[in-house]
Amino acid sequence: MEESLPYLEQQNCIFHGVALIASIDPQELTPELCLIESNMAMAFCLNMWMFNRGLK
Repeated sequence: MEESLPYLEQQNCIFHGVALIASIDPQELTPELCLIESNMAMAFCLNMWMFNRGLK
């Protein structure tokens, strides 16, 4: 089983993915990309919330 990335690397990967998708013209986003962007943004927020609560 792979070792998970350290917290900051996880956040950087998620943030980078959201930034890449956000850089696409909104008119050209497919529904799938919109869903991915939304899910990645939620994962970023959830990780921050868990970290701030001391769960990570």
